[in-house]
Amino acid sequence: MPTRTQGGQHLRLRIIAIGALVISALVGSAVYDSWQLHEQLKAWNYRALGNLARALSSEANRNFQSVDLLLMDTAVWYQDAALKATPTEIEQALSARVTGLGQVSVLTIVDAQGMQRYRSRDTGRPLTNVADRPYFTTQRDAQFSGLYINEPIVTRSEALPALVMSRRLNDAKGGFAGVVTAIVTLDEFRDMYSTFQMNEGSSLLLTLDDGTLVARNPVIPGLKNDAKFPELALFKSGDAVDRVISPLDGRAKFVAALPVGNHPLIIAITRDEADALAPWVTEMRSAAIRTTLLSLLIIFTIHGLLRQLRKVSLGEQALRESEERYAMTMDAANSGHAEWNIKSDSIFLSEKWRTLHGLATGEPISTIRELIAAVPMHEEDRLPTKEALDEHLAGKSRCIEVEYRVLHADNKWRWIHARAKSLMDAQNRPLRIYCAVADVTERHEALAAKLELERRLQQTQRLESLGTLAGGIAHDFNNILGAILGFGEMAHQKAPPGTDMHRHLSRVMQAGDRARLLVRRILDFSRSGVADHTPVHIQSVVEEAVSMLSPVIPVGVRLRSELAAGNAAVMGDATQLYQVATNLCTNALQAVGDAGAITVRLYHQDVAADKALVLGSLSVGAYVCLEITDTGPGMAPHVLQSMFNPFFTTKKGNEGTGLGLSVVHGVVADHGGAIDVASALGKGTTMYIWLPIEGSGVPHFPPSPLRLTQGQGQTVMVVDDEAALVELTEELLASLGYEPVGFSNAEAALAAFQASPNGFDAVLSDEMLPGMSGSELAARLRALRATVPIILMSGKITPDLEAGVRDGGIDLLLHKPLQLGEIADALQRVVAVNARDGDVTFAKEN
Repeated sequence: MPTRTQGGQHLRLRIIAIGALVISALVGSAVYDSWQLHEQLKAWNYRALGNLARALSSEANRNFQSVDLLLMDTAVWYQDAALKATPTEIEQALSARVTGLGQVSVLTIVDAQGMQRYRSRDTGRPLTNVADRPYFTTQRDAQFSGLYINEPIVTRSEALPALVMSRRLNDAKGGFAGVVTAIVTLDEFRDMYSTFQMNEGSSLLLTLDDGTLVARNPVIPGLKNDAKFPELALFKSGDAVDRVISPLDGRAKFVAALPVGNHPLIIAITRDEADALAPWVTEMRSAAIRTTLLSLLIIFTIHGLLRQLRKVSLGEQALRESEERYAMTMDAANSGHAEWNIKSDSIFLSEKWRTLHGLATGEPISTIRELIAAVPMHEEDRLPTKEALDEHLAGKSRCIEVEYRVLHADNKWRWIHARAKSLMDAQNRPLRIYCAVADVTERHEALAAKLELERRLQQTQRLESLGTLAGGIAHDFNNILGAILGFGEMAHQKAPPGTDMHRHLSRVMQAGDRARLLVRRILDFSRSGVADHTPVHIQSVVEEAVSMLSPVIPVGVRLRSELAAGNAAVMGDATQLYQVATNLCTNALQAVGDAGAITVRLYHQDVAADKALVLGSLSVGAYVCLEITDTGPGMAPHVLQSMFNPFFTTKKGNEGTGLGLSVVHGVVADHGGAIDVASALGKGTTMYIWLPIEGSGVPHFPPSPLRLTQGQGQTVMVVDDEAALVELTEELLASLGYEPVGFSNAEAALAAFQASPNGFDAVLSDEMLPGMSGSELAARLRALRATVPIILMSGKITPDLEAGVRDGGIDLLLHKPLQLGEIADALQRVVAVNARDGDVTFAKEN
């Protein structure tokens, strides 16, 4: 049923509508009367102008017929009299003929050559040739004997503007013998039409059939004789009355125009539209005033009624505003509200409540059972929500406050926070429950993102701590391993091939090489290793890793590579990137076992928006993605969470160290990249390595193997705090043809060099020395002798150490533990360069 407020509104609208209809009727009546008067005045003016135009046209036609009769009669007479009469007789005859025709100024005979021969009177001007006049050429060339009226011209007979009316003269054989002309001056026309008294705003015009003006009454000063009114040419086909815009003053005019008989002339009567309709304008003003006064009276009456009705509806309006404020408050809080009448089991749901729960606006819901069935709540949230409602109805809680998920039309779950409270009766029994709900999905998503970020941060901190610990252990182990490998290599070289001793030492060297690789991996993981970042042609590195993997693949394993990165270059270290590719390929091969498939893909990918991955994130830009997929058993969720932790492995104790993926993580992070993993039990694993592109590069080729070069007895200072390594290095240098001198601390070495600065050809020093470091020792030695070659070695190379070595001018920086070939090549380079020209060369050996 309509409310009282709605009824009052309808009543006001009806009053306004009735008033509008009455005013519209008054205005319509006035407009209709005005239109009728307008049409009547217009028709009356058309009739008056048309009658006057017909009368003047008839009069003008009679005048022109008189002139035409004069010309025809003169033409017939002249054909007979031309040979008999004298010139004086002819002129007298012409003069007699124009008597009684006041409109004809001069009657003239022109011969066939255009020369005027006779005139009806002496004009004071000599006879002249008119062969160039249009009336002469037309009569001469047209071969017709009709009347021709020339457009207004200044005649040569009188030098006055006039119309020249002419007819053809023929000789006895019918040939052209000249023309007879009657000149009617425009002044004659003006005098003739000036006798007509024209009303205000009216005018009379005589024009040729092309609109050329002949005469006008009243005369407009300055109007040229050849003025044209082309709009009048439209009336030459018959009489007509119409409305036109005058080209002279731009005003609208009523025009009645008729042709003058069969002559090429038009006579027109015009009257200004404003003058013709002046009575109508006066009546319109009176009608407008009357209508306005009546309309204002009606409007004031309606206003009084509406004002009275408005006072009645103020109370209802205040109630509506209160309800609207409540609705706006709920909407501003992004909240919906609902009410459940427990006694009648009726439900009220606001539009916002329906929207938050994914319900259609018009969906009928009237009971609590229908509501439970209609809301698409998550199954895990139904029971907790019901328990909270039951507890509140039982009086065990002051209010209901729960959060649950509902499924929307876009198949996305939205989190809803609901708070409800009941209204109790005198016996403390619930009568109604009022509920307010809000969408808290963004809060849940933000909390989930925060937890994920904290998890990644904890993992990163754990990796950094383990890396620092592993780096320190690996550095100390390097010194021990250096002695083992060095002495083992010397003993292996001296053992006779084929003996048990040679075989046992081979096993020792193999185990030592494996330990050396393990230490290098630990150092790479701890980011203690230093790598020069240069543009690396990534596709050639992956191709090399795949080619190294191919020979060891079992027969039952299929390896497919799709490398499409082109010349894309990555700023980094080729050796470390090669290690990443081989580690991942080896893991994939171990996952598939003896049967399965491995796919290695490398491609270019533009990232259009920031994206978070399992390890690291991608910014907007160009990347290469190394994607390695295997058909192995896949990984469980707990394995995915721990796979990049150091020393974590799912392999048997003798098959892995648990450092492979940790090293991969460290290398990728150092190169500004990120890692993503997709795996599930029974569905295999795909690893994604994302690296930022830095321009283009050239294919990578592995360095040539080192060759042992012999010294020539040069003296080499050896400085290391490990006595075993000093002894080992001395024996290695001696086997290469050098004369080594060993020291176990920097102070002793400095003192020996001070005693004989030129007694040493090169210096090979450890960086980590007690007291004075290797870098400090190098600086002091260079102060004593600037050209001495210095090689610095360390098991823990950092960016700061590399920068210090470069700034201090040290020739080479080597990574411990050293092999015989590395020592031989390094000494050959620095000693040979120094012996040649004293230049200093900086390089890095890995």
